[in-house]
Amino acid sequence: MTALQCSQCGSPLLDGDLGTSELHECPGCGSPTRAFVFPAYYRTATPTKTAAIVEGESSCFFHPQKRAVVPCDECGRFLCALCRVEFGERNICPGCIDAGMRKGELPALEMTRRRYDSIALGVATLPAFLVWPTLITGPLAIYLTIRHWGDPAGLLPRNRWRFVAALSFGLIQTGAWAALFLFLFVSRNKLLV
Repeated sequence: MTALQCSQCGSPLLDGDLGTSELHECPGCGSPTRAFVFPAYYRTATPTKTAAIVEGESSCFFHPQKRAVVPCDECGRFLCALCRVEFGERNICPGCIDAGMRKGELPALEMTRRRYDSIALGVATLPAFLVWPTLITGPLAIYLTIRHWGDPAGLLPRNRWRFVAALSFGLIQTGAWAALFLFLFVSRNKLLV
């Protein structure tokens, strides 16, 4: 077991001073020290047993010194417990995962995700500067917000403020166009009378 050392002078700390909440003096320089250690620090290290390969058993394709536990369901290579990656009911090796990612053949592996909240907000705000496209983009922003509200937001957590803003802009734009058409319809009927 290697002794923990003082951060000031590098002297080894006494085992009796480790793991307590009290300050103790360093035996070398006298500076106050406190060290918290895991209980595993006091255990003696025992070598781990590796799965020895018995005659007649297969070894891992990537680690020849380890015993294989399953074959890859894609290429048939034998895999140890370390190399085995489970995709639902299937076991796949790292080489097939890499090839599947490049070819896009692993549907269970999600590498990207569309951010419909950002798309809906962009559809609601960007065309507003030209005014006339909002006749189409306002309802489209409402549709995108309602349709994709429950979708996962992304690989990283995001809140839904973009959806709320897109829905608000979409409702305002659609309401403004509805009010304009109603005004034109009513004024046209007044002119005809």
